[in-house]
Amino acid sequence: MDIQTFYQTYLGEHELVRASLFNAANFTTNEALIKYKLEELESQTALHEMFEHLSMAEAKLLRRLSTEASHDNVHRVSYLPGKYPTLIDYQFILEDNGTEGVIHSEVVNILNSALEQTGIFPYTPMSIPGSETIEPQDVSKLEKIYNGPIYWLYNNLTFIELRRVMSKLNIKSAGQYKDDYLNEVIVHLTSPDYLPVALNQLDDVSFSQIKDNVKKDYSVYENHPRWQTALESGLLVKVHPDYLVMHRDVLNALKQVNFKQIGREVQTETLENYNAYNVTFTINGIENIYRTVSIPSRLNFLELEIIICEAFGWNNIGSGEFMTDRALIASEDDVNKNALMLDVYLTKEHIQYLYDSDDDYVVDVRLDSVTNITKPIPEVVSYGGEVPIENIGGVDQLLETLNILQDKHHPDYVRVYSHARTKNYRERYPVSAVNKKLARLFNRGNPIT
Repeated sequence: MDIQTFYQTYLGEHELVRASLFNAANFTTNEALIKYKLEELESQTALHEMFEHLSMAEAKLLRRLSTEASHDNVHRVSYLPGKYPTLIDYQFILEDNGTEGVIHSEVVNILNSALEQTGIFPYTPMSIPGSETIEPQDVSKLEKIYNGPIYWLYNNLTFIELRRVMSKLNIKSAGQYKDDYLNEVIVHLTSPDYLPVALNQLDDVSFSQIKDNVKKDYSVYENHPRWQTALESGLLVKVHPDYLVMHRDVLNALKQVNFKQIGREVQTETLENYNAYNVTFTINGIENIYRTVSIPSRLNFLELEIIICEAFGWNNIGSGEFMTDRALIASEDDVNKNALMLDVYLTKEHIQYLYDSDDDYVVDVRLDSVTNITKPIPEVVSYGGEVPIENIGGVDQLLETLNILQDKHHPDYVRVYSHARTKNYRERYPVSAVNKKLARLFNRGNPIT
């Protein structure tokens, strides 16, 4: 099956609508969309733009498929918008039979080759099999590994090993896939501010030797039991039965750490010095739509409103109201929300937020626990359910709309999908983008007024 026949076979009516909305175009026939997709695959500019949104889970899928045989030039994969969002949005993976997806082998080969040219994929394997002996004078073979793409080095770790690293470093992930865990581990291990947490896990001898090796710009370590803690904390990665390496990005981050100031109490003295709350926001009437957010203490109600609206993807910030079981406590016309502190109410009252829209959404605010955070910045730490669509008609209409959007073969799917895309509907929750926005808003040092 050639690529044109592939698209003619698997493109459905709803894909024309999706493509028109996604590309701000008007595809009225399959032939027009097929022509556009073929031109897109030949455009390096278009491919590089797509790669900016590609997750590593998607990159790994393409790499794996490029080594596997296809049936009639078609690979069958799981149709998972949460795991392969870009490949689905760009309609390289098409839906077939509900939960199954298909992608043409030519698409796989084109994308895989382009990814290799960008350097996203390593040119050499990121580990060396035990059957290959490496003598001490041959350790230069490892240079391409510890200087290669960091993601693919840490991809050598199993899911269990990644969870062990995250537990050792007290890292929490809002995601559920290995890709999410990898990204969290890499972000923390390349942060000079966080690396003392990993260094404080080491015994004095290991600590001193890593300190000296960082000064010497040395990345290769013999696989010795003394480095077990460094492996468990992610500072080193096993790439051969006899050798471990420290990635160049981790080494460079360690060069920015002041080893002299690191004591065995650094983590508690400098990294967890902000009181905070873990708070869950739930849409009243739809318990499966929730966002759990860690928020610093001493926020005012305006700041809480901003966090709630950003967490749910809402745009009308500033005109909602807060109330408890007993009374209205903060509104646009009553007490200034930026003058009323949250802490007393959060620990003693049941708080609800009344979002100002035609939907009359009510958000239940529940305190889960008191905790510490390293920076006074809110962060979504877990979530469930879709983005509650604004101005859709209320909770009942939202539930009806979401049920239709779950079934691409529903007779009203095309109409409802087109309507939802004109609003704030997202097929997957953009947790990374939300947390980046919260960081920009709250990384100021002063209350938001």
